[in-house]
Amino acid sequence: MPVIPGVGKSTLLNAINKELNLKTGNISEKWGKGKHTTTFATMLQIMENSFIIDTPGIKEFMLLQVEPEEVSGYFKDIKQYAEGCQFNNCLHQNEPNCAVKEAVENTKIAATRYENYLNIIQNIKDINYWERK
Repeated sequence: MPVIPGVGKSTLLNAINKELNLKTGNISEKWGKGKHTTTFATMLQIMENSFIIDTPGIKEFMLLQVEPEEVSGYFKDIKQYAEGCQFNNCLHQNEPNCAVKEAVENTKIAATRYENYLNIIQNIKDINYWERK
């Protein structure tokens, strides 16, 4: 697999101002995603009167006080198709006659978007599980 340069914030800042010479990394061959190289926030002058703060990346985030049934409302594309589901409390996982799963199968919703949606649902369920223990 060829070495692919990262496309994160530091790479973009280097493209704007080559004098910055910020440390960047390559895309992970194993995961096909960028690797975090920035370890602390730094304010940088990118032009005469322009400053920006380069910050470490975020690998994951967590939604607090959100129930699994509410997550589809935060995905405009998923919400649009969710209205066509047989059940109004459909989580778009294993339910029959799910319009969202059908839209994913017909590439009307990107599979990666659907996977992200499912991951958020699972994270919420995991957090709720541990909070009950």
